[in-house]
Amino acid sequence: MSATSRWQGAQNRIGLTGGIASGKSTVARYLKELGIVVLDADTYCHEALQPETLASQMVLKRYGSRVEAEPECDIEPSAGQRTINRRELGRIVFNNLEERRWLEQLIHPIVRARFELELGKHPETAPIVLMIPLLFEADLTELVSEVWLVHCLPTQQLERLKQRDGLSAAEAKARIAAQWPLSQKCAKADLVLDNRSASICWERQIKARLALIKPGRR
Repeated sequence: MSATSRWQGAQNRIGLTGGIASGKSTVARYLKELGIVVLDADTYCHEALQPETLASQMVLKRYGSRVEAEPECDIEPSAGQRTINRRELGRIVFNNLEERRWLEQLIHPIVRARFELELGKHPETAPIVLMIPLLFEADLTELVSEVWLVHCLPTQQLERLKQRDGLSAAEAKARIAAQWPLSQKCAKADLVLDNRSASICWERQIKARLALIKPGRR
């Protein structure tokens, strides 16, 4: 499946993507304020690695104590209640391509299934947004009618990521390098939202685009 393929059904599905720390969550909050439903891939990823899920058990089996979070009390958790330290898991997969691919092959099908389940709960008469950071990388463009990409300068992306997640420059660069470059994503997007400065720029872009989207697209 190519990164240019699109959903051809009646439902207006907007794929919201961009580089890490480019401003996707800010745009998503604005869309929610407009009354648009936003489905978030990161939320589904987080749910997939909650204690007692099959995916979390597989991660703990593969990495063991390296990614096991310290219990909040002195009582030793049962095998099914062990919690993943996501920061430590990130350190492993963002520094090892083979491990990152293993984790993605585990999580991506779960996320896709959740999207398909949630999409079925909403009518075809209004736009719905699928916020998917790895929309292109995971070959999920066939889930959406069009792609909106949040764009900023590479220097802004690096500084925002360092500040947001408390990462060193090397750690932040490793996470950015794990995704397609923003320039490559921009070339495949249907709408590039300018988040280099004030939000008024991309807010205007969104309002103009939404005005062109007709409910119940056929």
